Amino acid sequence: MSKTRWTRRALPILIAGITLATQPASAWHDEGHYYAAVAAVNAMPEDVPAFFREGSAAVGHSSIDPDAFKHRDMAQLNHCEAPEHYLDLEMLKGKTLPPLRYDYLKMCYEMGVDPAKAGVLPYSIAEWTQRLTVVFAEHRRDPDNPHIKAKCLVYAGVLSHYAADLHMPLHTSIHWDGRAVEGQPYVGTGIHHKIDALPTKVPYNQIFTEPLPTALPSRDIFTLTKEELAKSHALVDRAYELEPQLPAQPDMSPLEGEVLAFALDRERAAAAFTADLFLSAWRNSANVQMPRWLDRKVFDETFDPAEVPPQPGQ
Repeated sequence: MSKTRWTRRALPILIAGITLATQPASAWHDEGHYYAAVAAVNAMPEDVPAFFREGSAAVGHSSIDPDAFKHRDMAQLNHCEAPEHYLDLEMLKGKTLPPLRYDYLKMCYEMGVDPAKAGVLPYSIAEWTQRLTVVFAEHRRDPDNPHIKAKCLVYAGVLSHYAADLHMPLHTSIHWDGRAVEGQPYVGTGIHHKIDALPTKVPYNQIFTEPLPTALPSRDIFTLTKEELAKSHALVDRAYELEPQLPAQPDMSPLEGEVLAFALDRERAAAAFTADLFLSAWRNSANVQMPRWLDRKVFDETFDPAEVPPQPGQ
């Protein structure tokens, strides 16, 4: 991700008596996203198609795309994309997250909370996992189609980005760059950038010296995501305990001690969760029946621009 991108919350907001200022919409720099994506692909078991297990470079490449989407010159895209990267749990005041995005938006407005400021990260993860599930189902039906394979790799990369964002604890909290204090203007301390930069200071092989835990597929992706969200949010206090020890962003000295342990834990957790999502998408795709009308071979193999394409069943 860009090392200087700060796009979230262009204006201060007041929620529950706490004034919050502009917040970044990204967690981890490019290296953190790439590392987690590649490690997740490398952790796939042999029942996952070979093209996917061999496609870690393409998945890693696409893992950075959601941050590129937040380009400041792309007003509509940036406005839509930014909230996909975070969820500030305190703003929801203990409310249970409903499983569907628009039910969540309705809940926010009933609470007087702007969902664009609270964020929608769990829905990004669940929806992109289901997109990957659908294209995996297409691959099962047409395993030699190169376009479908390409989509699988791109969708997996985008999904991996949001899955990694979930594991940066400050992306789950109103205390995103310093403690929010009731009744006082929000003052950033720079902690967010310092934590974002941690994976840039550690080689991939050091993070993944040990293999990841065996990936575990799930049928209920949203519940799995909420559980992972709670684990990450529980580490907000730990992030602030470490703040005095965090190196400045440009400092490329090797990490040590508690800071190194924190960086390794968060990066490995991001990769392990991403692997769970990838394997869930593949295994769940076996139960997805693609619609009868969807016949891409008409266009990918036999399309004749001088003829009307044959219709389904012909």
